[in-house]
Amino acid sequence: MPKSFSDRIRSLAVTPFNISESNPNEIARLQLENQRLRSQIDHAYEWVLFDQRLGEQFEVLKGQQDFSQKRARHLRELLLGQLSSIPAQVIYRDPSSWSSSLWVNVGEESNDAIGSCVIEKNSPVLSDGALVGVVDYVGKKQARVRLITDSGLSPSVRVNRGATPNRELAHLLQSLVSQLEKRDDIFPLNEEKQQVLSQLRSLKEYCGSTHWDDGYFAKGEVHGSSAPFWRSRGPILKGIGFNYDFSDEEKAKLSSKDEKAAPIIKEGDLLVTSGLDGVFPMGLRVGIVSSIDPLTEGSYSYQIEVRPAASRLNDLQTVFILPALSE
Repeated sequence: MPKSFSDRIRSLAVTPFNISESNPNEIARLQLENQRLRSQIDHAYEWVLFDQRLGEQFEVLKGQQDFSQKRARHLRELLLGQLSSIPAQVIYRDPSSWSSSLWVNVGEESNDAIGSCVIEKNSPVLSDGALVGVVDYVGKKQARVRLITDSGLSPSVRVNRGATPNRELAHLLQSLVSQLEKRDDIFPLNEEKQQVLSQLRSLKEYCGSTHWDDGYFAKGEVHGSSAPFWRSRGPILKGIGFNYDFSDEEKAKLSSKDEKAAPIIKEGDLLVTSGLDGVFPMGLRVGIVSSIDPLTEGSYSYQIEVRPAASRLNDLQTVFILPALSE
């Protein structure tokens, strides 16, 4: 059958429906309603965290007076695009293609409701502020998302070392401090708790300070392995073609032939979208470099393994869909 016809059939198969109305047992109905309410609360919580994260990034942007005009413009465009995003709930994930795609509960009717075409083919999809995939089919009430762990999706990325990953670390430290402040059962003594919190706050302030500069190094592509059949134990992305022997407008500080000052890529580096693939905007977090294969004889580029930046990739419940890049 033609792919367009089979996609329409699949979209009908994952149309949301209400099970509770057909359940005659009142207790079971109430339990189901309670579960649904909890899911809606989690959905709203993710939405609040997303807005809070955007607010923090806007504050950082305003506070960096020496931020280059070009990078400030790209970051502002990225944040404005995220403000126009639509939250969506995951409604179906086929075990046979668990690491390749999922379905969400928004579609053409959602675009009509807001009067703007946000959900369309090639719309980037985020979770925790990091890239998780792209929309590759839009139905009336649902859409299919192609995940970054699918082997057929290859976003163009580059190494970002400095301000951006340090701000990300500062955000994670702040979340950890907020959680630890509410827990008295972890520390036997209050003095010990206050000492740990003080050290974490100092580290958070150091990482979040404005004296860091962004450094851009190796460029390449990453893709998934599409491991099917239920959940993969650890989604890992493969990276190919990472080098920086060719200069570009980002003006990286060195090439692969000058690694005494700093390597063009190293374990722990943050990978962000470069915007060179024409699908994803520049600056979206993609993953963290977990290992680097040594250069083989005659090779000029590195192959790497990458851990996705989005946490809980196997347990996605709420995602945010950005408008597709305009042509």
